Amino acid sequence: MRWLIPVVLLSAFQARAHDADVIYVLLKHGGSPAGLVETATLTAATLGSLAPVDADGDGVLSQGDLDAKARALRAGFWDEVPLNAGGKPCELLEARAFLREGFVELQGEFRCGGGALRQDFKILRVLPANFRVVLGSQLDPEAEGRGFAQGSLTTITVPRPLPPGAWDGPGFWRAFNRGVQRGLGAEVLAALFGLLICIGAWRRGAASAGLVLAGVVVGSWPSVDWWAPTIGLLIVVGGVAAFKSPPLIVPALLGVAIGLRDGGGGWPSFGGLWLGTVLILLLASPIAIAVGVMLQRRPRARRFARWVPPIVAFAAVVMRARLSW
Repeated sequence: MRWLIPVVLLSAFQARAHDADVIYVLLKHGGSPAGLVETATLTAATLGSLAPVDADGDGVLSQGDLDAKARALRAGFWDEVPLNAGGKPCELLEARAFLREGFVELQGEFRCGGGALRQDFKILRVLPANFRVVLGSQLDPEAEGRGFAQGSLTTITVPRPLPPGAWDGPGFWRAFNRGVQRGLGAEVLAALFGLLICIGAWRRGAASAGLVLAGVVVGSWPSVDWWAPTIGLLIVVGGVAAFKSPPLIVPALLGVAIGLRDGGGGWPSFGGLWLGTVLILLLASPIAIAVGVMLQRRPRARRFARWVPPIVAFAAVVMRARLSW
């Protein structure tokens, strides 16, 4: 099984890497009613073919190069991707560039009028024919598929983003699917089963399951780095293994740790995320409690079974942490 780890790590790295022939573009609502913020991500090599961004000529792109070549970036990229609303050009108020791990992120702040948004990606006329512009984000694959430009088809309609607080049905269901996947995670189910098997009683198990679900709702609200839920799950797994009957703080911490994974976003994203996870945990909790109750009558089997879920959860958490790192 040793060969499996490098294969999984390589696959995860490739999945996270920016496609060299794809420029991702995502439009979001800005601070004002007419304000829009567009984020474009592309490789440093692609950006170098559109604008002279290597300010010091050392062949290595740095944040200092991007800051020094702000005008060149504006002329080489933003002037070549004009955004229009209702047939009238949008005003580019500010442009910024950030060097990320493996790609460059460009941000442009626009003021647009009413009407349909259309954008002409004239940069495709100077890039190789295999290049394409995808409306979406490489960091959120589920936001992709809304349209793309390639070859001679450089002008496309860009969906106008919803204002903050507006209901987003497709966004809700995308978040719901992520929540279901989160609830089906090996470490999540293993930690839940380990907790409820240790309790081994219907009333206390139901109360603990309720605390887990409440913690999921609370934890799904903020957006945190990947290491926070990882550490939380490790603490909970340790608590499950250490106590024959874990105190009620353990299920609450488990719920929060689960919720913190991929949490954050507006109301549609938050609601869909926790609802998808809670649905899975609601189905799994009675099964786990029933297993714990049955094992209460078989002490020898219970002593063995109570260690299996924590070990599985610990291994799954460590594997996921290694992939995220």
